[in-house]
Parts: sequence; C-alpha cells; structure tokens
Amino acid sequence: MKPYSDYSAEELAMENLFIRWVRFPDDPSIRTFWENWIIKYPYMKANVDKARELVLTASDWKPDSLSNQEVNSIWGRIRSSLDMIGEREADNPTPGYLKTSSLANRVAIILISVTLLIFLGYFLIR
Repeated sequence: MKPYSDYSAEELAMENLFIRWVRFPDDPSIRTFWENWIIKYPYMKANVDKARELVLTASDWKPDSLSNQEVNSIWGRIRSSLDMIGEREADNPTPGYLKTSSLANRVAIILISVTLLIFLGYFLIR
C-alpha cells in the first residue's frame, strides 16, 4: 500500500479513514490524525480539499425517486409473477418432499416484495 502522501485526490476520496474524517469531523482521533498529516504534508492541501469536495458531493447524492407509474408497474410485475407461480403449482402438483421448496420460493418472493416496497416507500417519502 502506498503512503497517503502519494495519493491523488480521487484515491484519497476513496479511503475509508479519509471519508470518516470528512463525514464525521468531530471524531477526535481521526481529526487529529488528518490535521497532523496535513501539517506534515502541506503540499497535499490542494488534493485534500479536492478529495473532501468529492466525498461531500458523493455523500449528498440521492437517486431519483420513482414515479407512481413506475411503482405501479413494478407492483404489477410482482403480482403477475406471483400469479404465474400459483398457476404453475396448480397445474403441476408436487410431491410432499418438494412442497417445502415451493413454500420457500413463495416466502422468498414475499420477502423480496416487502423489501422492494419498503425501498420504494423510502424514496417516495423523501
């Protein structure tokens, strides 16, 4: 691993310790480390400033929220998939030892659906 003094601004902005300093500047040990490091390597000040800007920009990034039409489309596909699974199971009764697998698939789809709903809700509320 090369020393921080050889890092570009972009490389510095990807370092976990640097990111923690920018995002949580009140952490005394991390703040002390970076303040002392800048004193030791003053020629890196421009890289540090640029890297800090990159981290702050990336931290503020928020994906676009989905429209109601997109949400309805996703839910339509989930319902359609569940219906297709139900129809397939009705047409092809499975032996008892395979029913557990079918139940596991249903549970997995329901969990994925609920997770997706929570995810969508989070972005629609923001």
